[in-house]
Amino acid sequence: MKKKLFTGLIITFLTSLLLTSITLSSDVPMMTKDDLKARLGNPDLVIFDVRLGSDYFSSDLKIKGAVRPLVREHIDQAILVHPKGTTFVIYCASPNEEVSATRVKTFLENKYEGYTKIYVLKGGWEEWLKAGYPTEKK
Repeated sequence: MKKKLFTGLIITFLTSLLLTSITLSSDVPMMTKDDLKARLGNPDLVIFDVRLGSDYFSSDLKIKGAVRPLVREHIDQAILVHPKGTTFVIYCASPNEEVSATRVKTFLENKYEGYTKIYVLKGGWEEWLKAGYPTEKK
């Protein structure tokens, strides 16, 4: 009986996590890896790497041109030092984009005037790496 209860709780927890992730991702603008690749080198593009510590430090690579904001939890400060009209792409390790979607959603809820081109990289770091797209050493 305890085993069935425990299994039921685990399934409920995982389902709610998945639904939260889907909800977060659908609430924020996304950019595909192909669109980002096509924009690399554009001076009006800023790419933020917000992978969590273990994901970030387990690799010596990042997307070419990406920067790591000092305070990943509050991406606002990192964005607001750039001119309005800049295009921002934020990525994390997860193909479900939970971390980056949360950061973007929080920023958009603050409604900073003129900062409208803020995207989450669809598929995150994993999809970028699988595609063999440009990376560089951190």
